This record gives sequence, structure tokens and C-alpha cells, in this order.
Amino acid sequence: MTNIFFSLAHEIFGKYYDNRRHEYYSLRLNMLRNRMSIGYDMYMSGALLTSFLCAVFALIAVNLLFYLVGVPDFTGSRITAPQWMLQFSHYKEIAEWLVLNIITGIFVFSAVYKTFVLYPAVMAGERKRGIERMLPYAINYMSSMAGAGVLPLELFRSLASNDIYKDVAVEARYLVRDIEVLGLNLVSGMRNLALTTPSPSLQDFLQGAITVITSGGELEPYFKIKTEQYLIENRQKQKEFLETLGLLGETYVTAFVAGPLFMIVVISIMAIMGGAEMVFLYLIIYAIIPFGSAMFILLISSMTPEA
Repeated sequence: MTNIFFSLAHEIFGKYYDNRRHEYYSLRLNMLRNRMSIGYDMYMSGALLTSFLCAVFALIAVNLLFYLVGVPDFTGSRITAPQWMLQFSHYKEIAEWLVLNIITGIFVFSAVYKTFVLYPAVMAGERKRGIERMLPYAINYMSSMAGAGVLPLELFRSLASNDIYKDVAVEARYLVRDIEVLGLNLVSGMRNLALTTPSPSLQDFLQGAITVITSGGELEPYFKIKTEQYLIENRQKQKEFLETLGLLGETYVTAFVAGPLFMIVVISIMAIMGGAEMVFLYLIIYAIIPFGSAMFILLISSMTPEA
């Protein structure tokens, strides 16, 4: 169903993106690093069509809400209009309806489209963390096999078939594919993988392995050295993460617990005395606190290493 949708979108908008490959170089690179099996032009065509549809559905929902509860009236607020607009005051409700519809449509369209643009980069970053978590153990596995006299190509073929190593195994599958399907030799396949992997650590490992293979050296000692290096780096990253987590916890308490409570008390007192708008109180309670908490959850989730 998804393929049909993206194919339909490509039929409609594909020509718009055909001649803009250079404008989307970073997007195409992130899609490659994320191992997405779809062309960038079809992907962006789907993004554009999805954005249009989401904007339409949002406008339908907003207008249904306006039909049920009415268009918001800003007369009692502190928002003032220029003097020359007073002659059009009897069109105020229509103008407010039009402005709210335009803002809703633009916001939803932009948010959905930007999400599609950022998604490959976010997922490539997630794959990078996944690769670097499993890389020391994958290299240790290859080191054991190299000590038993297994050939380099067989090392990567065995790694590619071992799902325990997750994203590292996926990268190895692409290396094996380049060799078995595209006809590249081992060194060329490793160079190609080094250029497209999202992980700098894996890139460094592959470049070192290429040097060892082309110089006729032994892989087992190199694998052992890299295993120790990446294990030490992982421990250091865990330590830095715990320090960062403590700092984020203090920031959250200050910005979204103590701060909002103080503002709620102040605004409530000022509202009772007639010096503040209750809309700011609603904004803090129903928008700033939930949105900020959700952003913190996403931030910490994206930073947390998997067990």
C-alpha cells in the first residue's frame, strides 16, 4: 500500500524533483546511510503529497471545530488593529476565520514536510549509535574467526548472516551484496561501505582493515587492537552520557517544574488583580509544559544507549 502511495505521488510530483538532485545531496546521503530502498525523488514526492493531505485534513478538522464552537473572538484581548482597519470591522469574523485557516494550513504543511526531510538524518543518527554500540563485539567475533584461519570475505559473510549484531550485520550484508551481486572485489566493497556507512568508527575500522589486507598483514592482531579501542570508547561515552543525563535532569526541573509553577502563581495573582490575561496561564499549562516534557522525553530517548 505504501509503495502504491509513493508511486502515485511520484507520478504527480516526480518531475519537480527530477532536476534538483544537487539541492538534496545531504538528504540523498542520509537516505543511503539509512539504507532506505526508495529513490529520493519518489520519497520527496510522497512527502509533498502527504503534506498536502495532512493540511487538508487539518483544515477540515479546524473548520468543523469552528462550526461547533464558533470562530475565536479576539475583541477582549490586547491584540489591537491599525486605525485604517476599523472600516472593515464588520468583516472581522471572516478575517479571523481566514487568518486562522491560513496559519493552520501553512503550519501543518510545513511541519509534515520538514519531518519527512529530517527523518532520514534522524534515523541515520540512530543507526550510527546502533552500529557503534555493537561494533566492538562484532569485531571481537571476527577476530575469533580470523584466528581460526577464516578468509576475510568469509568473515564478513558470516557477520552478515548473524542478526545478533543488528546494524553491523546490516552493513556487512551490503558489503557482501556489492561483492556477490555487483561484482566488486573485497577492497572496493570495503571502500564503498566506508563511504556510505553512518558510523565514523566503522569507517575508521574499514579503512584500517583495507590497509592491512592490501599490505599483506594479519587481520587478527588488528581486530584485537580495534576491539579494545572501541570498548574503551564505549565506556567513556557511557560515563559522558550519565553526566549529561544529570545536567538534563536539573534543567528539566528548573525549566518545566519550578519555573512553570512560579509563573502559574504569578499570573494567577495578577489575573485576580486584573493585570494579566488568563490566556498566558492556559498557554503554560496546556502547551508549554506538555510540549516541553515531550521534547525532553524524545531528547533523552534519542541519547540513551540500548542495553
